[in-house]
Amino acid sequence: MEATKRTGNYVFTTPPVLVKLAQAGKAMFKEKTDPKFKEIRALFPIPSLTMHFVVRADSGIERFSDLEGKTILVGKGSFGAKEGTKYLKLFGLEGKVNLADIELDNAVPALKNRQIDGFVTAGSYPAPNVIEAAASVGVRVLSMDDEQIKQTKRTKLVIPAGTYSGVDQEVTTTSLPVVAHTTSSMDDEIAYQLTKTYWAQKQTMGHDAPWWNGVSESLLENVHGKMHTGSLRYYDESGVVVADGNR
Repeated sequence: MEATKRTGNYVFTTPPVLVKLAQAGKAMFKEKTDPKFKEIRALFPIPSLTMHFVVRADSGIERFSDLEGKTILVGKGSFGAKEGTKYLKLFGLEGKVNLADIELDNAVPALKNRQIDGFVTAGSYPAPNVIEAAASVGVRVLSMDDEQIKQTKRTKLVIPAGTYSGVDQEVTTTSLPVVAHTTSSMDDEIAYQLTKTYWAQKQTMGHDAPWWNGVSESLLENVHGKMHTGSLRYYDESGVVVADGNR
């Protein structure tokens, strides 16, 4: 909503799907349409919110159907909790899984103490609580098949093998992409320098916070609408392919 009021070098982050809904005047934007939504421009992707279904390695759980009769911590109120509950219903597990009444902050201790068989969390990978669980307990992160991903209506994401200790296979899951945006009023040179600096510093940021390592130019495919012309200049100079629909 602020994008309709701000001028100059205003930058904000949001899932591209919200840009799509705003520009189409749908859902929460149905009564809040504004032609200025069309002036939103994308700059670069940032870490996606990534779904993790984490279970003890010795739990015998290898696929979602194995969750039946098990105790899983989903949490309350967060994006991950809402998505996790939705997925259990979509995958035919509603009422078949024991949902632990424990705060997500206590997921790793609860897993260690065998109070739960697994937990659901959403965050940029590698997620700190999954790193801790993998190092201290030993875990498996469940993969989704193509049909399950289609059911969720979310974006497919592959967590590389070895991201978590003991998880030696790729994990196919879903994500909510997030992108940094501005508006067409941002100066072209500033958009160019901002985008260039972001990518130049990403490796350094990854040393301090490893979830930045999960960001690559390939995530530009999740952008909805137009890229800023200053950012496009950087991508074109760098040989990064940008879809015609984003130009």
